[in-house]
Amino acid sequence: MSMHPTVISRRSFVGNGAYVPDGTILPENVLIGVHSSAPDNEQMREGDTWLGSPAIHLPAREETKGFPENLTFRPSLIRRLGRGLIEAFRIIAPHAMVIAVGYTIVLDLMPLAGDDRWSEVVYYLVVAGLLYGVGSFAFVLVLKWILIFRYKKSSVPMWTPFVWISEGITNLYEGIAVPNFMRYLRGTPWLPLVFNLLGCKIGRGVYMDTTDITEFDCVSIGEYSEINALACPQTHLFEDRIMKIDHVSIGERVYMGPRSSVLYSAVVADGASLGALTLVMKGEYIPANSSWRGCPAAMTGA
Repeated sequence: MSMHPTVISRRSFVGNGAYVPDGTILPENVLIGVHSSAPDNEQMREGDTWLGSPAIHLPAREETKGFPENLTFRPSLIRRLGRGLIEAFRIIAPHAMVIAVGYTIVLDLMPLAGDDRWSEVVYYLVVAGLLYGVGSFAFVLVLKWILIFRYKKSSVPMWTPFVWISEGITNLYEGIAVPNFMRYLRGTPWLPLVFNLLGCKIGRGVYMDTTDITEFDCVSIGEYSEINALACPQTHLFEDRIMKIDHVSIGERVYMGPRSSVLYSAVVADGASLGALTLVMKGEYIPANSSWRGCPAAMTGA
């Protein structure tokens, strides 16, 4: 085993699912895209953008400007405190719920166990587990509709309440709703129905083996599509500390392989097939009945 220091320099960005090998030194203002692998140190320069696996150097990328620095890189003390409070809540809330519910269940079960009424203990645990799972989902569902209502296309600076609340709800969704309830619905007809309650538009007969959706209202999936394990209709990216949100449209009878991703503003037409680990870039259009593979996606056949 070898170990080497890895450095992510000032104002650099590493996308989700990206691979940065040990010993890598990212210069300042470098962007490594989603599902991409960082190139050798000798290839990288300040301000570079790299995408793909193996990585391809992009000579230019869209840059978001027009937002003041106090909403992106240099927030005020008040904004730091505001974000800190929301971050504290999203860290503490899942653990507090587990402790409170667990403590209550133990107190209720102790008399039954003391009387050797074990069949009642088992029944109580089963019912309590089901109610806790459903309750965890209901808690996130209510928070989403009260605090966010509907996600829509937008570009919002990182140091603003909308981003903090959105990230807080995502954390609670991934921290309590998914592990306690939704992961047990993967691969069943119930998971699309549950996502529709959160705001997705998913047609009948859709097979879903993933819970990797965040801005629910921005996802539409046509009838009889197949979304395999850990595939992701990714409806947001952080670019230049701006949270950009837009829709992902997946047509009917589309196949998304395991760990494939479709970035925001992209459309995958009816009958298209995306191989495992495929990345569809933002704004791309995948034609009907075509087959694509790779990062970034390249056509392999029709």
